[in-house]
Amino acid sequence: MPRKKAAVSTNTVSLHIGSSFPAAWENVLLPWFEKIQSRSLDYGQPVSVVTPSRSQAYFFRNQLLTAGKWLMGVKFLSPPQLREHLLRELGLNVPLREHLRLLLAITAEDFATEKTDNEEAALVAKSIARDPDHFLRLLDQLGAAGWSFDEIDSSALREIAARFQQQARKCGFTFVYDADRAAVRNAEKSPQLFSYLLLFGFDAAHWPLWPLLRAGALASSEATVVLNDPRDEAREVDETWVGTWEETFGEANIIPPVERSRSSALDELSVAKSNIHFVVGRDTTQQAGAIVALAAKFLADPNFERLGILFAGPGALPRLVATLLESAQIAHNDGIAHLAPSAFDDDAWRAWLELQQGPRLKSLFQFLRASNTEIFNELPILQVEETLRRAYNEVLLDDIELLRDFCSKSNVLRDGKAVAAGLDKIQFLSASASLTEFLLQTRRVFSQLGWREHWNEIDRLSRGWSEQLGVTFSRNNFLRWLREVLGAPSLQRDDCGAHPYARVHLLPYAEAQGQPWSHLIFAGLNDELWPSLDDELGFVRDEQLDKLNRQNKTLNRRASKRGRQGEGHWSVREGKTLLLGANERRQIRRRQLLDLVEAVTGGIGASANLYSAAQPGRIANPSEFFSWLYFTARERGVSQRILQTLEEQTRAWLKDWSPADAQEVDSISVGRTRYAFDARRQERPAGEYEFALKSAPERKIALRVTQWEQALRWPALVWMEIFLGVESSGDNGDAWPVATGQWVHRWLANSARGGNENVFVDVGCADEIRERISEHAQAFRTEINALGAARGKPVPDWWTSGWSNALYIADCLAAKVSGLNDWSEMAVEWSLGSPAEISLGDNETLRVRGRIDLILARRKSANSKLGYDDVWVLDYKTGRQRGFNLKELRRKDTPERKFLRQLVEGRGVQLAVYALAVHSLGAKNCELTLLSPAEELKSQFELRHVLAQKDFWHELHRMQETGMFGMFGPVHRDFGFVRKYPLATLSIDPELLKTKWVLTHPAFAIPAEEETT
Repeated sequence: MPRKKAAVSTNTVSLHIGSSFPAAWENVLLPWFEKIQSRSLDYGQPVSVVTPSRSQAYFFRNQLLTAGKWLMGVKFLSPPQLREHLLRELGLNVPLREHLRLLLAITAEDFATEKTDNEEAALVAKSIARDPDHFLRLLDQLGAAGWSFDEIDSSALREIAARFQQQARKCGFTFVYDADRAAVRNAEKSPQLFSYLLLFGFDAAHWPLWPLLRAGALASSEATVVLNDPRDEAREVDETWVGTWEETFGEANIIPPVERSRSSALDELSVAKSNIHFVVGRDTTQQAGAIVALAAKFLADPNFERLGILFAGPGALPRLVATLLESAQIAHNDGIAHLAPSAFDDDAWRAWLELQQGPRLKSLFQFLRASNTEIFNELPILQVEETLRRAYNEVLLDDIELLRDFCSKSNVLRDGKAVAAGLDKIQFLSASASLTEFLLQTRRVFSQLGWREHWNEIDRLSRGWSEQLGVTFSRNNFLRWLREVLGAPSLQRDDCGAHPYARVHLLPYAEAQGQPWSHLIFAGLNDELWPSLDDELGFVRDEQLDKLNRQNKTLNRRASKRGRQGEGHWSVREGKTLLLGANERRQIRRRQLLDLVEAVTGGIGASANLYSAAQPGRIANPSEFFSWLYFTARERGVSQRILQTLEEQTRAWLKDWSPADAQEVDSISVGRTRYAFDARRQERPAGEYEFALKSAPERKIALRVTQWEQALRWPALVWMEIFLGVESSGDNGDAWPVATGQWVHRWLANSARGGNENVFVDVGCADEIRERISEHAQAFRTEINALGAARGKPVPDWWTSGWSNALYIADCLAAKVSGLNDWSEMAVEWSLGSPAEISLGDNETLRVRGRIDLILARRKSANSKLGYDDVWVLDYKTGRQRGFNLKELRRKDTPERKFLRQLVEGRGVQLAVYALAVHSLGAKNCELTLLSPAEELKSQFELRHVLAQKDFWHELHRMQETGMFGMFGPVHRDFGFVRKYPLATLSIDPELLKTKWVLTHPAFAIPAEEETT
């Protein structure tokens, strides 16, 4: 039943002002609660306490329970909860921030489209559309202060703001600051909603909440407001805050001070200097350990009552501290908590968003792995990925639609048509549409994916206003709105961190005010972290903010019109609040810090990092507060040398202490991990913890020829690929060389062998082959252009440039062959078999797979499986690889030794294996060449050089049979290219790896005098 409206009654608002919490508690707060307790059941309307933070409410409850006071009938409210009570009967639609960001992005995007003749305005609008939150905060602050958007200097920004406001009104939205002012007007003429209301903890930092708090005071029969006595650090804004309350509700009553006199922290600290501790960690992890150790020290203090560990805000440091407190089983209240993903925010949801944002292979693969939807029927996902990767390497266009068309028409891809049919089932949102159209498309997609709960939430959040938004906007803005409304994280705490009445509290420093503390730890006191300021209002200059604030202040004199207060009484006009600039916010935070220091009775701790988190090699400067506190306590300034000394002292102090001492640890698991860690760092051959099998593999393995070459450079990666079946799926930046090589090899193969495999043709046909190469290349280009034209997507210029380069390389290679006169036959893309078995003698066989790019032959022989005695093997590269030169030797060097050095370095292994393969097929003489477009076609080394490396080939056979590879080379490099390792791979000193590599594979050792410089 609707509540019967009571008659409008008058309300009483009493203001109280004091300088300390103990005085306020003893003279105002405790008597108020005692009064409420004696008659709480007699009130028809609720009794409420409003505090700015949850921790303040928990503190009141704790104090009352300690004092034996009951809390029946008393509601503790936060400002948003108070707003909900006040607006309940007004029927206003206050939108979510996500909705406002969408409207602002749409408005800015539409504005940028119109302003094609004004580049500067268009760029500003595009910036807002890309990240609307920053400009929205400015509009919120201007609106909360009671100023119109006309105060913005830029005409473009004014117009965007005006259009945004109009669009929000059209959707039926009411801005939160307008709703607060509407609540004031309603409270002045409506029945009271509260019988008794207590407002505590609000000061000049809460100016945007002034209309809301005023409405709450007006909506109660008897309101009690406790204010803080202004202090010098932020006197102007604090006096304006107090003066506005007094101008509205009358003069404040002075709270008598308690016996303990309050001294300024600038003159004298409230605790003994010996009880002020400074800890400096080398990094965030060490700092977190020092903070928890200091907390344990304070807990052992006989005078300990309450400890606050204060942070700038959420981040790695408070998360680590909470984790360590959990490990140490120290009960605490984690007032910061950590973000936990929403129920909808899983891998499949994020992958779908990425796929819709950019329909590329990487996002498609992530979506297919994360989703359980049967898109490709019974075709395995790995097979789908392999097919699409092959298709991409063929066309080098990372576009899902073009790849689908290529797969459907390709005769080379075995599963191409099945993959194309599966891709047809994936639905994509339109590039632009209205909100209603986007929602209809999203509903169809979610229905296909079985995401009923996702759609129900979207439907609930868009109901009642989406029909009013008829403008067309981009898919990117819609996807960002989906990500925000469904992916909004929630706060989560560890089990030991969910104790609101604990004596240890993790809080932002702004929420620690208004509470007594026996001990405080100021954490993360580095310039780059703390105290942090909100982003500056980049769209409004500080000078303009000062001008607005000067206009906003009114100096009331008792002798003039108002007559309420004496000279020096500051207030704000009706309908206005103070708009805080950067200077005012700094003053307020400095005042908050000094208030906290003065509130401590037992001990103070301050912590910082020695090195910057952003630049680990640079010493991080301490914050101004850390420097001031250190100077006040130790009577000397902070230098880099002092910071280093503090870090050394902290490390020595923590040496024998761990927060996990009280936690049970699996000693067996830790012991094994430690053993593996040590084994990888000992000078001995690679073992089972270093990419080597403990016993011989059960199945026979056969490496590709290119894998053997890579095994000399990155053995660990090849070992994981062969024995574990894992390899990096990330973009390694070599797509162009791979595609160019494939195009060139395919064009040469199709032009020379005419569809037959492992056949020799007359070298005299080289000119004809060159013509065929051009024909095949042109046909390929025509095919790709047709794919793009069918989808309305022209082939980009960079693709045409790459195709031209590949054609040039193929023609160069064919031209080099056409000039040969003493070789009669040639074969291209000669398959070695799957696998080819190469005898190394002594019952040793090397199993390899691969294709020889080009074989030149002469002197036919019936005794050779190749059919020729003399062959010339060419491996042509499309990049800038250098060939081999065994003639330029250093003193006491031989061609065989130089060739060994190159093999050990991973150069020429592919060609050398080819030489062994053709030798096993009956070739008696073999010349070998690594040919690139810039190289001259000539023999670079011969079969005898390859056969001379018996120890090298025996060592490769041992790696094949034992699975003992080891590790070699760096895991990371500051500059240059390096293959990707799994994230958990710990790097080892490169010099130690070099020693272990030689111990593992003695045949790869190079005497010191032979090492290359």
